[in-house]
Amino acid sequence: MLRLLVVALGLLVILIFGRAGLSINAVTAQSAPDPNTQLKPDGTYVSSLRDYGPAPEISGESWLNTDMPLRLTNLKGKVVLLDMWTFGCINCIHIIPSVRDWHEKYADQGLVIIGNHFPEFSYEHDIANIRDALVRLDVPYAVTQDNGGDTWRAYNNRYWPTVYLIDKQGHLRYGHIGEGGYDTTEAAIQDLLKETYTPSADDTTIVALDYLTPTIDLNVRSGSSTNTEIVGAIKPGEVFVIRGEDNGWYRIQYNDGEGFVSGEYVTVSRSGEAA
Repeated sequence: MLRLLVVALGLLVILIFGRAGLSINAVTAQSAPDPNTQLKPDGTYVSSLRDYGPAPEISGESWLNTDMPLRLTNLKGKVVLLDMWTFGCINCIHIIPSVRDWHEKYADQGLVIIGNHFPEFSYEHDIANIRDALVRLDVPYAVTQDNGGDTWRAYNNRYWPTVYLIDKQGHLRYGHIGEGGYDTTEAAIQDLLKETYTPSADDTTIVALDYLTPTIDLNVRSGSSTNTEIVGAIKPGEVFVIRGEDNGWYRIQYNDGEGFVSGEYVTVSRSGEAA
C-alpha cells in the first residue's frame, strides 16, 4: 500500500467504525470551534466539535516511552491524541515536531498522546528499529507497536499519518489525514481540554493488565528456557503486556510473534490499579 501525502484541505474521506458502530463522513480539515458559543448557563463548557460516539479501544501490548500499557477506558478525564504512523513514512516524520510541541504544551493540562505504530515495510516491524527511531526523531510521547494492525483496523484507518482526537468521555471528536491543518488541530485540542468533565457510571470501569518491564537489557527467547533460541532483546523502560507464565518465564508479544523472558530480570505490575 502506498503512503498518501494529503496536501489539499477539505478532502472528503469515508471512514467506517465497525467496532464503534459509527459512520464518519468527513473527518479532515474542520473549522476551529468558537469558544464564545460553548459556555452553558450552568457554567459547563461543551465543545462544538461533532461527537462521533465511543472511540475504538487501543489494543497495543508492546509500549515505549510510557511506564504502563495505555487503554482509553483507563484514560477517562483525559483528552487523547492518537497518531497513526510508521517511522519510515516521510509525511509521518514531518508532523512529529507539531505533535511533540502539543505534548510539551498540553500534557500538564490533560492531553495524552499515543503514537500507534503500524508498519508498512519489514524493517519497521522490529522494535529495536522503532526504539532507535524514537531517539533519532526525538519522540517523547507514548508509542505502541501495532504490527498486526489491530488498532489500525479498529479505526478502519487507511493512511499514514492520521490524527484522531478523543475527548474526556472516550468519544471520537476530530480527525485529520496527512500533513497540515496544525492550527485547526491545536484549536481542537484546546477546545476539548476546556470541556467540563462529569464522570459517568461507566468511568469506574477499568482495564486491568498485568505487564512487565525489564530491569536490564534482556534477551527474548523462543521458549521458557535458556536452552532455547534468542530471538531478540528488550530494554529497561519498555513495557509488555504479560500473556502467560511458565515456570518463572513470562510470555509476551515480540515483534510479529511471541517470546519468553526470564522473570528474574523483570518488574511485574498491574495497570488500572489505584496508586
